[in-house]
Amino acid sequence: MENIKKIVKSRWVLYTLLAIFCVFLASTSADYDYDLYARLIVGENFIEQGVFNYKDFWSYTPSHLWYDHEWGASIIFYAFFKVFGNFGFVLVQALTMFVTAFFIIKTQKLQKHAYPVSLAFIALFLAAFMHQNPSLVRCHLFSFMFFSMFLYFLEKTRISNSNAVWWIPFVTLLWNNIHGGVVSGLGILFIYLVSQIVLKKPYKKFLYVLLVSTGILIINPYGFDYVKFLIMANTMTRKYITEWWNVFAPRHIMYYYPLFCIGVFTILYGIFNFKKLKREDLTKVILLLVTAFLGAKHVKLLSLPLITVSALFYNEICGFINSKKLRMAENLAIICIIVCIFFIPSKKPFEAKTNIVKYPVKEVEFLKINNIKGNVLSEFGLSSYIAYKLYPDNLIYLDGRYEEVYNDTEFNKLMHYELVDENWQDILKDYPTEILMPEKIIPVYSVLEKNKDWVKIYEGNVCGIFVKKEKVRKNYIMPDDDIEYYRKNEFVNLGYFGREKNKYDRKS
Repeated sequence: MENIKKIVKSRWVLYTLLAIFCVFLASTSADYDYDLYARLIVGENFIEQGVFNYKDFWSYTPSHLWYDHEWGASIIFYAFFKVFGNFGFVLVQALTMFVTAFFIIKTQKLQKHAYPVSLAFIALFLAAFMHQNPSLVRCHLFSFMFFSMFLYFLEKTRISNSNAVWWIPFVTLLWNNIHGGVVSGLGILFIYLVSQIVLKKPYKKFLYVLLVSTGILIINPYGFDYVKFLIMANTMTRKYITEWWNVFAPRHIMYYYPLFCIGVFTILYGIFNFKKLKREDLTKVILLLVTAFLGAKHVKLLSLPLITVSALFYNEICGFINSKKLRMAENLAIICIIVCIFFIPSKKPFEAKTNIVKYPVKEVEFLKINNIKGNVLSEFGLSSYIAYKLYPDNLIYLDGRYEEVYNDTEFNKLMHYELVDENWQDILKDYPTEILMPEKIIPVYSVLEKNKDWVKIYEGNVCGIFVKKEKVRKNYIMPDDDIEYYRKNEFVNLGYFGREKNKYDRKS
């Protein structure tokens, strides 16, 4: 172990290497998250126009009060983009990963007879974390970061009976206004409270902090109504949203293999340590079981058990590996991270991550250059991008903010339309739609190709564009094929939103 101590003796060297590795990993992201464009609209409105949106304005469907549980994240994304350009998105992801890793290391050090900090271990964690969160600027990255902070404050208080737990209300205030995942933080706080009571250890600090932190939830732009929204949003099924499916769904089981590593570790730890299990281990074992269950149920939450294992079970994992292999892994990690420095420029972190396979880039350009205006009906995941690119000439049906803004009726009608279920055409009758832009992989696409009332006027890499037969023109301008053109123009629309300040104000 002495050699490992020498390798990471300087904490500044350790954290510098980790920071570089985080920038490298963030630079490898192939594209942006679907909801980025909605986040930029919100952030720009707030910073540039001083407008906080209580009502949706880029959709043509009925909507309720906009409970934007990611408004704080939107401001952060836009601010970083405004200052650093495209690299700002890479920087946000790198920073959230780095802070998460930092608090995992801090928590590892709290454990009794803790092994020396391992650069190889934390680098492996970051690689697995990136694998589970590959898209840039996901709002829930902030929740994972705050989760690791909660874990450190709670463990420090549990182990040494310190006052670190009193940092939690302040973090809760931030978390509550950045992302709705704040409920996971209160959840682990409750687990620690119950464990302390069961183990007959000091628990009053945990109880008081839980009460204060729960009360802090009402400090937000919506007041107490927001708390009711959080309860609803965290208990809804989301059966059509793949990232909320369980890990054993056919499309997930191979990609999210890190969960199986966590599952195997959980089983092995339980078998070999059942008789040796100490009373003080109860808290972290319960936390591992709860987070592993949540990760298995919803792949979006897989990072929670990954953080829990990395922070609380570091000693147990190192115990499975002999000292010689640990030393070899440490040396290899240092070499690999130094090599990564030279590969960062090849990942083009300062360029827009435009992906013509994921987004209807050319399809949107087709509508724009041909001046085709009107309401657009498309898949909800793509619609934030469409709105960002085409507003105000084109409004969308709904987008990824569906639980924040829209009603179940409209969302269900969209699903029936896309899957060509019974009464699938109701959506076209109930809501005036001039342009249909379905993805080529969904069932309704092939049905529309045979429909006599709708004519396909363009087929792109992702979607087809259909208009009413009587709206078809003789000639259309075709969009540019140069991907560099789209990268240069990815965010030229900033400045179009929120100009009419009073139009979207809550009082209007």
